[in-house]
Amino acid sequence: MGKLKSAWEIAMEKVGQVDRLSSQEIQEIKEEEKIKAILSKFFKGRITVNDLWKRLQGSSPLSLNCAQMILLNSLNFNNNPYELKLRKEGILALESLKNTPNISTLENLLHQLTLLKEEFSKTKDYMEKKAKSEIENDPQSRIKTIRQGDKIILMQLSVDEALQQNPQWKAFITQHEEKYSKKFEQIIEKIKEEMVQTA
Repeated sequence: MGKLKSAWEIAMEKVGQVDRLSSQEIQEIKEEEKIKAILSKFFKGRITVNDLWKRLQGSSPLSLNCAQMILLNSLNFNNNPYELKLRKEGILALESLKNTPNISTLENLLHQLTLLKEEFSKTKDYMEKKAKSEIENDPQSRIKTIRQGDKIILMQLSVDEALQQNPQWKAFITQHEEKYSKKFEQIIEKIKEEMVQTA
């Protein structure tokens, strides 16, 4: 699914074509700017989910969808649990304001994001314990050689240091993050599709 253009981007394209903006397009730009200002306060913790719901109550379905898309686009695999929870609550609160809300489907998809993050952490923790145990049982893997001029110095690394320098561990972490980031993005795309249907 392609990127949805904002009212501002559409307006700028029209300006480039020397077309005049309609009063509806000007209204859409103003509405989008208002939504961005409200969401900025929400992201900074200046207003709660309940405040967000109150401020956008009575907004058009298009405006609600715009706000949801901004919240959804701010979701990424590196969000901490609090950020993820906040954005999920915001999306669901705005969905409840629509004429035909699809809360259960959205809630299920958003919950999948949390489960995916938990699965990622559990697998990573398990593999980390396993790798550390192997390093502890192999003292040779904790020795690092450093050349200083003509001398070769042997350094004893801690288990954590040895793990961080282990090429297999680095490769595992990279692949593990890529795999789960991709799954995360696929769920985000499904959520976008659902939100477009209820717009």
